[in-house]
Amino acid sequence: MMKSNYHTHTYRCRHAVGSEKEMILAAYQSHLKVIGMSEHVPLPHFRIHLMKSMTAIRSIKGLLSMILQFLSNGPTSRMKYKDLNQYLDILTSYQEEFNDQIEIYKGFEAEGIEEYFPYYKSLLDTNQIDYLILGHHYDQYAIYDRYFGRKQLSKKDIYQYCNQVEKALDTKLFSYLAHPDLFLVGYKDFDKDAETVTKRICQKSKDLNIPLEINAGGIRRGKVKRNHTEVYRYPNTFFWRIASEVGNDVKMGVDAHKPSDFDEDMYKELDRFAKEHNLKIIDKLVFLKGK
Repeated sequence: MMKSNYHTHTYRCRHAVGSEKEMILAAYQSHLKVIGMSEHVPLPHFRIHLMKSMTAIRSIKGLLSMILQFLSNGPTSRMKYKDLNQYLDILTSYQEEFNDQIEIYKGFEAEGIEEYFPYYKSLLDTNQIDYLILGHHYDQYAIYDRYFGRKQLSKKDIYQYCNQVEKALDTKLFSYLAHPDLFLVGYKDFDKDAETVTKRICQKSKDLNIPLEINAGGIRRGKVKRNHTEVYRYPNTFFWRIASEVGNDVKMGVDAHKPSDFDEDMYKELDRFAKEHNLKIIDKLVFLKGK
């Protein structure tokens, strides 16, 4: 049974509900011993980032989304940069308040966007946070039209995902790779190219001793048909068969977006999936700080 979770969001990302305290209490009440708070990392100079991304816009929805983000000076899917210090200060106070009940660690889920790697390193070097997890959602720019979890991905898209994940892992800034199989949401069948990408990601993670995450968020989204088989969007059974063969260390992640996500039935389903695929589950995370 799970004793720790390092993948936790709050209302600050604007697609979750629940405060830091509500999430911590929910984790404690579900008998976790360790909770890592990993809000989607706020990005400085975000308007400049958006301006550079304009040539990557491919749809009206993408354009409208970019305009909204530009006007608000913050993405619609992550914490605003101006809230950074407040978030960290609140977590520091709860580390003291709940010291004898549950271990609390400060972190972020961050994109593998190269221009922000020095910023990520500074957060770790100055001990503002304890850890980062790599949740690579976007191709170069944090905008809608570059989302790797969209409904349709091409072969070119999944190789771009692979290349960028490998480069991000090589920095050793990230303590684990969240939902590594996200790219399979929109890549319909598990073909030779999907197999190649999966093997590369698993082998890179293995070589660097960086765990992969089986993610409860994908389980909550239900199953789809792939290769004539009913599978979760993620964790995708075809991906995890290969991870088992490679021998990756694996961390179970709740990917909590509301307090009720700390659900013992979900813990059991993650555990069942891990056992079905003969995965090597770890519980305690080693925090990496970069090269």
